[in-house]
Amino acid sequence: MADIGKHAVMPAPFTVHAESFAVADPGPGQVLIETEASAVSAGTELAIYTGIHQWLADPNRAWPKFPFVPGYSAVGHIVAVGEGVEGFAPGQRVIYGGRHASHGLVDLRTKSPLIWPIAGHVPAAAAACAPLAQFPLAALIQCGQALGQSVAVLGLGMIGQLTLRLFAAAGSFPLIGMDPVSIRRERALASPGVQVLDPGVSDALSVLRELNHGALPDIVVDATGAPSAVRLAMSAVTDGGKVIMVGSPRGIAGEVDFYRDLHGRSISLIGAHGSSIGAEPREGFPFTRERALRLIVHLLESGKLRVDDLITHYVHTSDIGIMYKGLLHHPEEYLGVALHWH
Repeated sequence: MADIGKHAVMPAPFTVHAESFAVADPGPGQVLIETEASAVSAGTELAIYTGIHQWLADPNRAWPKFPFVPGYSAVGHIVAVGEGVEGFAPGQRVIYGGRHASHGLVDLRTKSPLIWPIAGHVPAAAAACAPLAQFPLAALIQCGQALGQSVAVLGLGMIGQLTLRLFAAAGSFPLIGMDPVSIRRERALASPGVQVLDPGVSDALSVLRELNHGALPDIVVDATGAPSAVRLAMSAVTDGGKVIMVGSPRGIAGEVDFYRDLHGRSISLIGAHGSSIGAEPREGFPFTRERALRLIVHLLESGKLRVDDLITHYVHTSDIGIMYKGLLHHPEEYLGVALHWH
């Protein structure tokens, strides 16, 4: 077991670097994990990196605050367990809610800890994305009926790509990916049954109808994270359809006429935040984290959900600053980013 580890730190906006830290031994009920790879959550992490995350200035929120250690999606091997740990053992490979760090502790005594075993044949960069996949899974859960429903996903970053693939696994069809960046549309085409559309073309809604046999989609998932996209998402769904917000819109959605755009068309506008997957079942939120993790791991292990082809950059953590700048300024080159720790 290493006494000194490394993790990424954001001391202030637009600044990130690697620092050493003391690796603690696991206490009672804890497991210590040595990280293989961690995945970048571009939406959340870039919002913090650029200083626009809505909770940075909220005095009632302890997270996130600078200096900040980013990341929440990782894979690694257990290297030590604390007293009273059952069901996990040294050497076991697990996904967990790890930060961008060489080591992480998981306390199994908390409600529904974010940790689950995963087979060794799943590539590290893909396995590291498993906790991240909870968010697009929340969109699938929140939509209710998915089988046979036509679905358009607006925004084909990592969350949007995973959303398309999860709806495909659930039997939705036709599937349409919408993004102005051509490389992202090309990646979406790798999934069987997916068609793509540049939402910036002048007759986008007409083309959308053509791709969906003359009708607008039953479901539109907004994975852009841009508040201004909500009106486009609402205009792209059929009357009585559902618009599901899986990207976290940070800011005010202007120019939305809620009578014309929503109420008059009987559209359902549904939030699909990660909080919809909780530690235990709740009314309206029946899916638990344990159930979500075991499903995601099954999909990855079985090959029903492919992620490795979405990883455009798999680099050492020392390059994390370059990765953030690339994700922020060059979406035509950067899609999925994972960091390795060896």
